[in-house]
Amino acid sequence: MPFAANSLGSAMESIRAYRPKVVAIDAVVAQTPAGVTFLERVEQLAIPKSKILLLVEADGHWVTTPRSNAPTPGPSKSGASAAPQGQPASKQLVMPLAPIEIASTRLVPRFAVRDTLDVTVESGCAHLVDISVLGAQLVSLPVLRPGQKIKVALPDTDDTLNVIAQVAWSLFERPQLQVEPHYRVGLEFTDAAQQALEGYRQRHCASQPLPQRR
Repeated sequence: MPFAANSLGSAMESIRAYRPKVVAIDAVVAQTPAGVTFLERVEQLAIPKSKILLLVEADGHWVTTPRSNAPTPGPSKSGASAAPQGQPASKQLVMPLAPIEIASTRLVPRFAVRDTLDVTVESGCAHLVDISVLGAQLVSLPVLRPGQKIKVALPDTDDTLNVIAQVAWSLFERPQLQVEPHYRVGLEFTDAAQQALEGYRQRHCASQPLPQRR
């Protein structure tokens, strides 16, 4: 089950639910504060016979290495760690010397809805948080999982706009002030719906886009 670097919370919930034998993470992401916290939480689960692998780009190819055996970044200006004694130079693993910032994956501006909008996802109910012509954020009562394709019914002025979307990420939440838990979900719309969604966005959302998040 693949997850984007900005969906580590969703990945954590899936690990708790499915208890996989292998958890692999990009070595660059593993060095960010969010990545460090994520790996600490995975280790605290103590899943029997489970291992953590780092994905590292070396000589133009992606390789995996156990986290416990990952080379420590050295003072080399190139950022390449020294290979263990007796190991061919082609097996050296290139590791960044400092954490890098993970940029937002949003390709177009997102707009917050002006009023509460209850939408229908499959056979359940969700609340629309923000939307663009390419995606949206929902708070959903039904369980929605990454990669799942769903039908979304958006209430409009005189009718309902029906679109197809794919779940990009899903994060389980249980706020203390609310009795019922829910899922915070990111959706990706199909290209065919862009023109209709732009009109919908203009009718129901704020005029200024949300600030780009990192």
